[in-house]
Amino acid sequence: MPKISERLKQAMSMRNMKQVDLVNATGIGKSSISTYISGEYEPKQRNIYKIAKALNVNEAWLIGEDVPIQPKPKNAFPLDDEYVKIPIVGRVAAGMGCLAEDNIIDYEPISKNSLTQGEDYVFLNVVGDSMYPKFEEGDLVLVRCQTSVDSGSFAVVIIDGEDGVIKKVVYDKDWIELQSINPMYPPRRFEGKDVLRVSIYGLVREIKRKL
Repeated sequence: MPKISERLKQAMSMRNMKQVDLVNATGIGKSSISTYISGEYEPKQRNIYKIAKALNVNEAWLIGEDVPIQPKPKNAFPLDDEYVKIPIVGRVAAGMGCLAEDNIIDYEPISKNSLTQGEDYVFLNVVGDSMYPKFEEGDLVLVRCQTSVDSGSFAVVIIDGEDGVIKKVVYDKDWIELQSINPMYPPRRFEGKDVLRVSIYGLVREIKRKL
């Protein structure tokens, strides 16, 4: 069975990740990472989890098991060794999880390398022109389901419990602003208690344009 150090070096090379990058991505100390790479020590389970997530590899593969290097996301269906199918949802709204089966209208194939293990994803159809020209009506956007994003990110947001929309999310301590790209749509700023009217459904990870 391959050693953890061998698999670790293989994964770092595959992801083009240096030791300092792995330290920053996992929060594990530089000296500990160094001993894992050299094979002097093996990481405990909690650090195996952190390392596997940072490198986007299967935990079982990392410790030397004969399993696929990259597991599929939780709500994906395998097509082959390289691709999975992600659900396309017609709409997102408050109270709907990413796995709302009655809201799935189709499935779209995507490379496993575009995804992070253990996360939920959906594809969402773009409607309207508020985010034109970056997002065009009819585009499919890959959304990683999560409840927060960094300021400046493109995300699917829900306002007042209505259907989700794609916006650029910019915020500070006591306000959040939802920005469109099309200048015909002015930004909407929510301040104080009104920020609670806005919830994040997921982070936009990729755009697929149908020709």
